[in-house]
Amino acid sequence: MWDYRLIKAHYILQDWYRDGVPLWWDESERVTFDAKARVSKSKAAIERAQEADSKKKNKSHGRYFIAEPRVMDGGEMPTREEWLEEQGKKQGNPPRPPRERHVLQGKK
Repeated sequence: MWDYRLIKAHYILQDWYRDGVPLWWDESERVTFDAKARVSKSKAAIERAQEADSKKKNKSHGRYFIAEPRVMDGGEMPTREEWLEEQGKKQGNPPRPPRERHVLQGKK
């Protein structure tokens, strides 16, 4: 029963968003959007691999590429909080105080 409800909720949310933007913003006469260029390192890696593969004489049918993340310095993957802090520094915003972590289940 719950699986059906989750799937239904997923499709309802998909209908309410277009490219990650709520439809009520996207279709509002009061909202406008500015296009900003972003560089996706994962898409760039895939496009480079596809370009190199297309230059080969013997084709590999069904072959596709995925983006596999890795940390350049060999450490841990960055957290959302670290990324938000980095974005704040880029925009000149003061860093936020650390929040207490919430545990949904189990012990801390």
